Amino acid sequence: MWRVVLAVATVAAVVVLGRRLEAADLGDRLRSAQGWWVTAAVLASTLPVLGNVTSLVALTPGRLPVVRTAAVQLATSFVNLVTPASAGGVALNMRYLHRRGVPVAAAVTTVGVVQSSAGLVTLVLVAVLLLTSGQVREIGGLVPWQVPVAVVAVFAVVAVVVRSWGGARAWLRRRVLAPLRASWPPLRATLSSPGRLTAAVLGHLVTTLGFTLTLWCAVHAFGGSAPLGLLVLVVVGSSAVAGAVPVPGGIGAAEAALVAGLVTVGVDPTTALSAALLHRLVTFWARVPLGWVLLLLLRRSGDV
Repeated sequence: MWRVVLAVATVAAVVVLGRRLEAADLGDRLRSAQGWWVTAAVLASTLPVLGNVTSLVALTPGRLPVVRTAAVQLATSFVNLVTPASAGGVALNMRYLHRRGVPVAAAVTTVGVVQSSAGLVTLVLVAVLLLTSGQVREIGGLVPWQVPVAVVAVFAVVAVVVRSWGGARAWLRRRVLAPLRASWPPLRATLSSPGRLTAAVLGHLVTTLGFTLTLWCAVHAFGGSAPLGLLVLVVVGSSAVAGAVPVPGGIGAAEAALVAGLVTVGVDPTTALSAALLHRLVTFWARVPLGWVLLLLLRRSGDV
C-alpha cells in the first residue's frame, strides 16, 4: 500500500514540478540575476532546515539523531508538494517520532507543541518589529483581512459545535484530552528544561529569519532593495496566506502572496516577481527531488 501511495505521489510531484517550472520561465529570469546574491540566497535557505531540526530535537522527549532529523525535514518538501497546507510534513514528522520510539499520543502532542510555539515566537517577533520600526500599518497590506477573519470564524464554529453537541464533547475528551493527559508527563519534563526551551525558541527564530534572509538576498539578486525588518512581515504574511489556501504546496498562493508583499514594501513589481520565484525555487522547489530521494532512503531504513 505504501509503495502505491509513494508511486502515485511521485508521478503527481513530477508533473506538478515540471509544469510549474515551465510556467515560471525561471531560466530567463535567473540569467539576469547576480550570481553572488543567488549563491547567498542558496546558503541562507539552509537556515530554516537547521531551525526546524533544532526546535524539533529540543521539544521532543528523549533524543533524536540530528542528521536523520534533518533528512526528514528535507523530505517534507516532497510530501508537502502533494498535500495541502503542509499537512504531509506534519504527518511525516509524527510518523518519524513514532518510529523513534515516541508513543503516538506523545508524537502528536509534540508536533502540535512545535507548531504552536513556532507561531507564538513568530507573532512576538512580528509585534516587536512592528513596534520598533513604526510600520504598524504595513501589516494590513501584507496579510489580507480575510485571513484573520477566516481563522476567527473557524475557531468560533468549532467552539459552538463543541459547546452545543454532546457527541462532539465526548469525541474531544476521548480523542484529544485523554491522549494529551497520557503524553503530558514526559512533555512537561521537556518543557521545564530551560536549555531545551531556549534551543526551541532559537530554532524558531532561525527558521523565520532564514526565510527572510533568503528573500532579502533574492531581492538584491535582481537589483532591488527592501528593509530586512519589513521582509519578515512579507515572509510571515505569505506563509499565512499559503497555509490558509487548501492547495498542495501552496502552489500559486505562496508566490502571489510574496509578490504582493514585496510590492507593498516598495519593491518594483518585475523585481518582486523574479525575487519571489527565486525564493520559492531555493526554499521549496529545488528541495523536492532531494526530498523524494531522502524519503525513499528513510523508508528503506525504517525511519518513517
